[in-house]
Amino acid sequence: MSAKRFSALVLAGLMVLGLGTAEAKVRKGDRAADFVSVKDAAGKKIALKSYKNQVVVLTFGASWCKPCGKELPAYEKLAKKYDKKKVIFIAVNIDSKVSKGKAFMKKAGVSSMLGLYDPKSSTVESYDPPTMPSTFVIKKGIVKHVHAGYRSGDAAKIKKVIDKNL
Repeated sequence: MSAKRFSALVLAGLMVLGLGTAEAKVRKGDRAADFVSVKDAAGKKIALKSYKNQVVVLTFGASWCKPCGKELPAYEKLAKKYDKKKVIFIAVNIDSKVSKGKAFMKKAGVSSMLGLYDPKSSTVESYDPPTMPSTFVIKKGIVKHVHAGYRSGDAAKIKKVIDKNL
């Protein structure tokens, strides 16, 4: 684990404990970082710029993250409500083994979302999310919203942000 990723996770832990404030490197209003090395389930490299004409709901998570296991099914349900030509949900898994990430996504019922894998954490480091999971809503390459963590009801908040950006 890189020092940068370790620092982000420590800050996230402090935030949960109320001992500090964690903030994403990529913030609302910033240009979204393109993907560095993510691949889909078939091993094809994917670029964020491929979705420049869509609202992108980008979430980072991993199998060891309990809230991630609750977030993905909620986002999957939400993803089914939108036209994929207008809104794309992308789940980037950062498990060090792609097989573990695939099993996690399958267990979470991901089918309408685009599941991507970043075992080297290159892309997650460029976003430096404040906690796991973290969600970025992007339109025309610009971050419109950053949401840290996941609690029941958060999908409704993300839906409002999506609808505002359609």
